[in-house]
Amino acid sequence: MLSKIELKKLIAKSLNVNASKINDQTKDTDLEEWDSLGQLSIISALDKKFKGQINFKDISQAGSVKLIEMYLKKKKVLK
Repeated sequence: MLSKIELKKLIAKSLNVNASKINDQTKDTDLEEWDSLGQLSIISALDKKFKGQINFKDISQAGSVKLIEMYLKKKKVLK
């Protein structure tokens, strides 16, 4: 299980930005670092964390913290 705080830290680390830049409303268009490589980095970190439980096609469409949270809640891996 992952908490929302841990998810935001994971996203920040994946994008190599300060965690204070990541909140519930953060979208890929808000951060220069959240480009296609940044998205792959987030997906890779989530895949590593959940040992292959992440569907790449589904999560690759999630371009915001809110959408990633919704996907992870649906998979029952987010508190």
